[in-house]
Amino acid sequence: MFRLQKLQKMASILRTGKFLRYFAGFTRNFVVDSVRQSENGNSLLQTSSSVCTQFQHGFANASPKSDLNLDKQLRRLDQDVRRVGRISRRDIDEVLEEIRSQRSATSSQSLLVIRCCGNLVPEEMPEVRTALVQEIWKTLTTLNVPMDISHYNALLRVYLENEHSFSPTDFLAEIESKNIEPNRVTYQRLIARYCQQGDIDGATRILEFMRSKNLPVNENVFNSLILGHSQANDLESAKGILSVMKQANLEPSADTYTTLLCCYARHGDIDAILRTLDECEKAEIFLLDKDLMDIAYALSIHGHADKVDAVLTRLRISTGFNQDAVNVILRLVNKGYEDVGVKILRVMPRGTRPDGQLVDTGTFFIKQLVKVNRPVEKILGICKTLKDEGLNPKALLIATEAGLSNGVVSSALPLLHELKKSGWPIRQHYFWPLICSAESNQIINIIRHMQEEFALNPNSETLRDYVIPNLKEKNWEKIVTILRGAGISTANAAASASYAALTINQLKSTANIMESFRAYYSPQIFRQPLIHALSTTNDYASFIRVLRQLYESVQSRSAGSQRTEPEESSDFEIEAAVGASNQSFDVVGSVLNDVCTYFRRNRIEVLDNILSALVKEGLPISNTNASRISDRLNSEMTTKISENLAKISSGKLELIPLQNAEPRKRSLDSLTVEELERFIANIEAKGNLDKTLQVIAKLEAEKFTIPIGIWAQLIDLYAMENKTVEALELYAKIKARDNQFVLDNLKTVNIAKLLIVEERFEEALEFLDRNKKSELIAETEGSFSYTSTVWRLLNTIAEAGNAEKLQQLFDALVGGKYIYPTNVLLGPLIKVHLTNDNIPKAMEVFEQICEKYKCTPWKNDLACRLIQKEDAANLQKLTDLSTNIHGEVNSLYDLVFSFVECGRIRQARKILETPGLRTRPQRINYACERYKNEGMVEPLEGLVEATKDLNHIDRNKIYYNLLLSYCKSDDAEKALGLWTKMQEENIAPNDIFLIKLAELLKKKNLDVPFVVPKQRAAITLAPKRIKKIEPDNSAMSAFSQPQTNLSLLRKAINSGDIDAALSLKNQLQPNESASVTDLSHLIEHAVRAERLIDATNIVNEVLAENRYPIPKIFKFYLNKIAASGDVDTLTRIGDKLSDEEKKIVSFDNRFCHANIVAGKTDQYLRSLYDQIAAAKTAEVAAKLADQFPRGGALGILQQNPESLSLFEKIAEKFAEHKQLGPVNVLWMHLLSQGNEAASKSIWNKYLSNAPRLMFQRVLQTAREQKDEKLAQTVISQLRESKISEGAIGNAYSCLIDIHTTNNNLNKALETLKTAIKDICLENINRTALLRLKTALQEQNRDFPYEIPEKKALKESSTSSQSSDDDVTPKRPETRPITRPNK
Repeated sequence: MFRLQKLQKMASILRTGKFLRYFAGFTRNFVVDSVRQSENGNSLLQTSSSVCTQFQHGFANASPKSDLNLDKQLRRLDQDVRRVGRISRRDIDEVLEEIRSQRSATSSQSLLVIRCCGNLVPEEMPEVRTALVQEIWKTLTTLNVPMDISHYNALLRVYLENEHSFSPTDFLAEIESKNIEPNRVTYQRLIARYCQQGDIDGATRILEFMRSKNLPVNENVFNSLILGHSQANDLESAKGILSVMKQANLEPSADTYTTLLCCYARHGDIDAILRTLDECEKAEIFLLDKDLMDIAYALSIHGHADKVDAVLTRLRISTGFNQDAVNVILRLVNKGYEDVGVKILRVMPRGTRPDGQLVDTGTFFIKQLVKVNRPVEKILGICKTLKDEGLNPKALLIATEAGLSNGVVSSALPLLHELKKSGWPIRQHYFWPLICSAESNQIINIIRHMQEEFALNPNSETLRDYVIPNLKEKNWEKIVTILRGAGISTANAAASASYAALTINQLKSTANIMESFRAYYSPQIFRQPLIHALSTTNDYASFIRVLRQLYESVQSRSAGSQRTEPEESSDFEIEAAVGASNQSFDVVGSVLNDVCTYFRRNRIEVLDNILSALVKEGLPISNTNASRISDRLNSEMTTKISENLAKISSGKLELIPLQNAEPRKRSLDSLTVEELERFIANIEAKGNLDKTLQVIAKLEAEKFTIPIGIWAQLIDLYAMENKTVEALELYAKIKARDNQFVLDNLKTVNIAKLLIVEERFEEALEFLDRNKKSELIAETEGSFSYTSTVWRLLNTIAEAGNAEKLQQLFDALVGGKYIYPTNVLLGPLIKVHLTNDNIPKAMEVFEQICEKYKCTPWKNDLACRLIQKEDAANLQKLTDLSTNIHGEVNSLYDLVFSFVECGRIRQARKILETPGLRTRPQRINYACERYKNEGMVEPLEGLVEATKDLNHIDRNKIYYNLLLSYCKSDDAEKALGLWTKMQEENIAPNDIFLIKLAELLKKKNLDVPFVVPKQRAAITLAPKRIKKIEPDNSAMSAFSQPQTNLSLLRKAINSGDIDAALSLKNQLQPNESASVTDLSHLIEHAVRAERLIDATNIVNEVLAENRYPIPKIFKFYLNKIAASGDVDTLTRIGDKLSDEEKKIVSFDNRFCHANIVAGKTDQYLRSLYDQIAAAKTAEVAAKLADQFPRGGALGILQQNPESLSLFEKIAEKFAEHKQLGPVNVLWMHLLSQGNEAASKSIWNKYLSNAPRLMFQRVLQTAREQKDEKLAQTVISQLRESKISEGAIGNAYSCLIDIHTTNNNLNKALETLKTAIKDICLENINRTALLRLKTALQEQNRDFPYEIPEKKALKESSTSSQSSDDDVTPKRPETRPITRPNK
């Protein structure tokens, strides 16, 4: 009867007054917000597309590794959620570390981070996720990040997903204390919390309050009520909610039925589950596979795993099943129900390889088993099952890999041996994690183990990417020596060392190594880092030296000239670089192509420098690569580049001998005919006509029969010297001697060009006709020098506007087999008509070219002309022609940019709005970069307008490029107008946009109408503060002063250009010294870019000068080193720090953490034991106790229970010197593990008379586990001690909270009554008293005490919040619980 009355009352609440009118539009405005739904991952970030459009890539010129800033990390998280429905704890940790290091975050950024700590991280336990979100919340609060009700709602949701215990009334009070107005989502989630606790009365009170506020109720509220009744063991009422929903004109959905079925599962009622599933099917309410797996999960974790088979048989295996299955399996493994996980794994669809074999499955499953430290026997058993059933034959291999990846070195080696016993081949890369986690002095031992125990010789990849970077050695020659001592060949060691030096942009060192050691240096491997090193160092001389060595390597290999050592050839990359034929791989040409691709802004300048050096060095390239470079440059081609390309692709250059090579001198009579021709050709290439004639005269005097080829070369030399008469006379002589003689294409075109310049056009055509070929010669077709000559000839006539002559010449060249038409050579045919403004003829020729040659020369220029003339018909025709060649999407984007460049925004926008038009962000980004670099502001402004309200396009980048353009022109008014326009369009500017705009406004002495992001602004604007110390000269004189190395260094640091900053730092003069602030910021940039070696080098240099980096940045650096497990580096740094400095940066806890990560826990503990065992005086023992990492030690005991016995010995040794910190840690650990007898023994022996104790972690465990016994044990032991009443009050407060949370209010009152016999009421936590009072009032009972007024501080002589929290911070609720301080 009572249950029926409650249901009737609730139905009345939901039907009363205006309440139901909100359901009228329910189907149109349904807010999907349930806790269970977020496991899919999509609902949590439904609106993240709009949020994440604010999170842009950084635009600073940083190195590629440093671009993972906060914005990009958040964007990546969002993409992972959309792609696989989950993210990793590591991703969130990186974001949190970034926020801490920046000491700032925007409101939207912080909101997304909070949201990510629930079921989106299924790999982690709920309590871990809760601790993580509380740590994030504490960080955001400390940093004063502005937060609104959406942040509190997000926190509520995470608490619900993690089933975290919290008081809804306290949470609501916290919100109201911040003067933040709760909304309906807040109340819905508070109802969900009451229902998680089974507190229907609490949920009803919230419902009544919502009714009084006319707040609508959606399906989530009813689902919560179903859960609430189930938690209260009232399944009949839970089912009755369905009727209440129908009375409210709301039909139960699949979500509602899933909630009800999970409630049945909690009670193991499989019959009710199957019956309800049948009812749903009849009513055409279809549950998703994810819903069924949620039911199976609920059955498993509530002790009914034997009943899941009946549910799993109902799975439909629909689209997206595998991702949902993965998430459920991960949660099952976390709870210890991996056997059910295997059942679900068996039904997951498997992909098929091209050969018809099924793809292996279960990799994630195996890794999670290893991660959560399931018993090794269990892991091996499941690995065997997966192998025997054909699910994953490599299960053992994956488990080993997971052990290695997790840094569990002690288990990794046995697993490797197990693999070997099982017949698995042991590969090189298995040892990479070991090398990365080992100390530098142990790496060589690992190499020897590879060779001796596993018969593996480290290959070049292992050496260059893992061994050398982790040796921490700066001297490259010493590195080669060390590797040779470990049995590595000199060639392999040198090739690996030179590559490693190149990857860190030490271009000069690379050149020195390559010139010092004979080895094969693979061009395919060296190309990319070589280009990057050049971009950061601008060291063209060393670049050419390295390029020469690459060229020599290929030439030597191609010619069959083997080195002295057989090991010099490095792995498979050599075969990729050198083909089976004797033709050499074009190293120089390939690198030049890379230069054209890599350098965009200043590639003309870079190419000028490189090509000039190549001509001087005599290094050649192929005609094919010369043509490719020409195609890439297109309209950017300059005469100088064209000439230099022609020289190095002509085959006429003489290679400068290497310094250690002695050129041979040969007499003319010792030369063959071919060599003689080349000799004269070389003289000719140097433009020395007189010397050529002298040589020929000498040969004739010696009765030497000069071949026709040499005479032909002399004709070309005459043409180059513009001596047309002599060239034609010589040609006539040769023709008279040999009527079949035909001049080659290049020489023929040169003569024709000379005739055309002299306005002898018909003679030129006749000359071309006399020397035409029967077929196109391949060498001529690909020769850039030749193609460049032809293009210049055609372009000259096109610019003159003579279309008829141009067509005649072109036809003669094509008909005479002189050229094969390409986009470059066809361009003048369009250009000539545009020069004459003859659009119809240009279109006619363009169409002919498209149909005949499948090329689209000058398409953009032609499109712009058509747009300007509003020739829609021809524009459509042009687009259709382009579509047939380049595809529809590319052609439409080309048309968009043409419209934008012509100021036709509406037409451009119409194209972008085309349904089904796939987004091409790279096309838009490239266009923005081009417009900005070329100073084309109007097209950028047009692109902003054309993309308005198009959510699929990232408009922040367009705005930023436009801002940079305004900054370049110092147009502050337009720049500020951008900021206003972005607000109108609801686009949030990112931090770098605001900083750049602020710089411009301040430069123009204008007010900045917004808050400049603090952290980044401080760094970016630092140079302006520095200028204050300069003399008060005019602005012009200040800018005219030469910049010093220091000022350039600061500029490089502030812009994030690490390589430039390092180079400038090394160039500082003896009288110049970088400040600690500058070097600290450089360290920070290096750490963020994951360049820990560079950061470590700078730290060591600073410490060597008896200076210390800024503490905040120093801590950031040490955290990264510790997280990487680099114990050796920390040891060296620790040797340079004073005891006081170590305290400031919490060095000892970080050193402890590094040992844990490196898997050296036992070694570390033995070191602690040896130190305290050797202590002879109380002073030494006290110093060691002060350095003891209490927080880290507790982590060791929790993660490595096998270390307990050794830790007990350490604690006893400290206790002998009356240092009780380690004993205190041991007591806390034993107490938290439930070992009351052992903890009591330690208490009685050491701690009962201690004036100060650490015990907060124990109380924290008791709260999390709602462990009344644990809290009572702490109280009973503390009551016998000499610690203060405030400390005992903390323990009593914990027990009262546990009773209140468990709704044992009578026990809570009894505990309070007992407490005030021992201590004053003021020493009981005020929050605990308020919680108890509220809970009593909800049951219409009185609270028999008067709660003391809140005090700012309470005196206490205990250490309930001691430094054991250095490594693992305390985890507060939504607001910190007020506890006594030290």
